[in-house]
Amino acid sequence: MTNRTTTFVGRFRCGQGAWHVSTESAEVASVIRRLFGEQSPIQSKGASDQLEVLPQSSSLPVVISGPECVRAGLLTAAPHYEPGPSVRVTFRLADAYDLGGFRLSSSSWDLAESVPALRSALADTSGDALCELTAETVEFTTRDGATLSYCRPSIKVVGPWRDSDRYTA
Repeated sequence: MTNRTTTFVGRFRCGQGAWHVSTESAEVASVIRRLFGEQSPIQSKGASDQLEVLPQSSSLPVVISGPECVRAGLLTAAPHYEPGPSVRVTFRLADAYDLGGFRLSSSSWDLAESVPALRSALADTSGDALCELTAETVEFTTRDGATLSYCRPSIKVVGPWRDSDRYTA
């Protein structure tokens, strides 16, 4: 169960249609590489003690422990700008449940709009839920003819989490 006593071992963010996982633990980075492969590594832009792993898979099985693990709101904007969404999700990797908790923070409007349905689906599982965390590249062309892309994160509830022995690293 992901709760206040959970030790958080990493952060997920969505970038260029792929997951970026930051951690301070070489063990956590190694487990993620072993489970999900890794794209070409990149240099971490943050603190020197941060390791960054780019899993090859854009879809990962995770366990979310109920609707209270999904929070959404609006970030305060600078003057003359509209506020933006802020979604925070805490979870564990289904394939390495005992590794510890992870956090996902996103400013995706699509993810923010899906929060009520996600919370409802999580409540329906009555406990830990097996979910699919997906990063999708969305491309579009502006009126000026420029092609832009962004990463859209999504979370789909698969069902109740029952087979914890199968999903231990």
